[in-house]
Parts: sequence; structure tokens; C-alpha cells
Amino acid sequence: SSVSYLKPAAESLLEMYSKVKRTTETTMADIVAFAGAESIESFGGPRTVVQLGKLDTKGSAAGTYTDLFSKSTSKDAVMDRFVSAGLNGRDVALLFGAVGAMEQVLDSLQEEEEEAEEENEMGDKAVFIPSSFGAPSEIYGRNIGSMDNSIFVRALSDLKGKKQPTYDVFRDDSVAQWVSKYADKKNGFLKDLPFAYGRLEALGTTYTGGKIGNLLGSSDE
Repeated sequence: SSVSYLKPAAESLLEMYSKVKRTTETTMADIVAFAGAESIESFGGPRTVVQLGKLDTKGSAAGTYTDLFSKSTSKDAVMDRFVSAGLNGRDVALLFGAVGAMEQVLDSLQEEEEEAEEENEMGDKAVFIPSSFGAPSEIYGRNIGSMDNSIFVRALSDLKGKKQPTYDVFRDDSVAQWVSKYADKKNGFLKDLPFAYGRLEALGTTYTGGKIGNLLGSSDE
């Protein structure tokens, strides 16, 4: 399957759902939305407010699944799916920029780990003694890295040089204009990302309306 690499993430989400469900009424939709926001923040991205109270769909969704975030997926295929869902070029730029930025953080982390292994190849073990309890932003765990707008800077350079950017969708005119904007403004990307994520996680959702019966499936409505 083209999205088989998502299996470990899906299994982690199911495990999380099972644990939370023991003490709190929740839905898988809420767990997925919250996990996505938490992932962005753990990679050094902005904090995103997630509205809880989403209802899960009944039954399984039929259809063909396409890995839209694959670097081999054409811009037309991506835009067709996103636009038909109600999203726009700005949303696409921000969401793909976030995925690209997080991948860069992981690549950088892997390089650091490989360098550390080389330094300790003689069997020496590095000892880390913390000098503080960390920043307020890391109270629930240390950030993996720090997201920035370099994905847009590189994409803009590729577009100007008529080269293939990291994601083909960056070549779409409605997306490219936002690539150019965020390449010049790091804080603009991090500031606007929660807005796009909020629009994404709200797609196709039905909320409980504050009624616990809806969440439990026992409402008379």
C-alpha cells in the first residue's frame, strides 16, 4: 500500500485512544486532531488550539487512498483533492510547508545522532547534566527541534531556477504565491500554520454540540 508507512502512527493513535477512553469519553476524531496539533508543537512549531467534541463516522470510508504528501504526487492530483474538500492554495502551502519543515527537523536530528555515534565509537558514553528544568514551552516534554521557513526558501529558489521543488504542488500558481510570501517571512509561516491546520481538522466533522448523549451515541436526536 502506498500509505503503509502510516501504520505505526495509526497503531499509536489506537493505543492512545484506548488509554484515554478508560477514564474520559472521547472519539478517535478528537485523538487524531489533538495528536496532529501536538506533533506540530513538538517539532518546534506553533501551539494550535483544537476544538474537541467531534463525532466519529460510522462504518469505514470506501474509496482509493492516495498519499497526497508523497513527493511523487502531481500538483493537479493534490489540488483536486484539497480544493474539492474546501481548502485553498494558502492552506496547501502551509500544510505542505509544515510536513516539509518537520521532515527537515528529523533529517537534522538523524545527522546529529550519527555524529554522536561517531564521537563515541570508542565506547565513551556522553553524560548530560541539565542546568534547568527547561523552557515553559517544554513543560510537557522537550521539543524535537525547531521548525522554520527554509522549506519555502528552497522551493522559491527552485521555482526561480525552473527546477523541480520538493513538492510538485509548489508549482501550482495559487500555491506558489504563498511559497514566495512565506519564503520572505519566517514568522508569517509559523503564525498562519494554526489557521490552516484548524481548517484541515474541521473538514467533514460533526460536533456533539455539548451534549454528552451525542458523544455516547445515546441521543434521541
